[in-house]
Amino acid sequence: MRTLSSWWLRAMAESFKWQGLPINELFAAANIPLAELSSQTARYPQASVSMLWKQAQAMLPDTHLGLYVGSNMNVRAIPVVGMAIIQSTQLLSAFRLILRYQKLMGDTHNVSLIDHGSEYELRFNFSDGERDMSLLSYEAPMAFCVKIARTVKGKDWHPTRICLQRKEPHGEINAHFNCNIEYGATTHSLFFSENTDSEPVLSSQMKLVTQTNVTQVLRILLEEHLIQGQTTSKAMAKALNMSEKTLQRRLANEGTSFSKELASLRQQKSVSLLIETDLSVTEIAFLCGYSEISAFHHAFHRWYGMSPKSYKQKMAIIAGS
Repeated sequence: MRTLSSWWLRAMAESFKWQGLPINELFAAANIPLAELSSQTARYPQASVSMLWKQAQAMLPDTHLGLYVGSNMNVRAIPVVGMAIIQSTQLLSAFRLILRYQKLMGDTHNVSLIDHGSEYELRFNFSDGERDMSLLSYEAPMAFCVKIARTVKGKDWHPTRICLQRKEPHGEINAHFNCNIEYGATTHSLFFSENTDSEPVLSSQMKLVTQTNVTQVLRILLEEHLIQGQTTSKAMAKALNMSEKTLQRRLANEGTSFSKELASLRQQKSVSLLIETDLSVTEIAFLCGYSEISAFHHAFHRWYGMSPKSYKQKMAIIAGS
């Protein structure tokens, strides 16, 4: 059974409330306890969300609620990566962040980024066996991706073209996306063009530092790129304008290694976030550069011989004693 996060449902509830819809009745009818949406880790069945969309849209037949919800969602409030997206200057970087951490929004999300050479495609494959999937469950995330793009590139940005499985043309959709739209398509896809992201450029001061101490600069770069998951030795070597073998040799000469520095950063950052914040273990795992929560648990147990949750409880007891 595929599910959506409480964060997405809270955004829907807020938009529905703004439109004057009776959210208590709507959510109760869809078997989604409105009072429980405050939980950061709660998940709700896609079938219930589709029911919620259909019932709400029936109450406002002249308003495309999917477009309304998607375009009014708060980019800054996206779990873990919201502020990083706002600070992005490249659209590809922003979308890659969203795709890397889309599981935080729910396992119903299955968006892929396809490079066609002259343009990129965001393909929305949410159903994956779900029956009676509401079209709004596709079109709202597509509108949200446009909101992200306009946050990064400006309010006049628009896709190069859109593909929708919706069969009949829709005036609000045409106006909102402001591009060529293929109705009755086999996929839900958003196409856009952008130059390839430029590689990180070191300042002249940092370049001077690398002549004597590459470890110091590597630590800075790892910290900056941890959340994006771009922390391979190959990527860091390229950012430092040297070969991967040269980077490994320089680090060895300084008494360390790439894997040691990456593990050390992840260990320090995870402990800091566990003790100093109320973030969930899942959010902390992603912030430390892990795309799978199981990998974070294995690493943490290797460091401390216990789970992150147990470690947090232990530190709370020590602090209170």
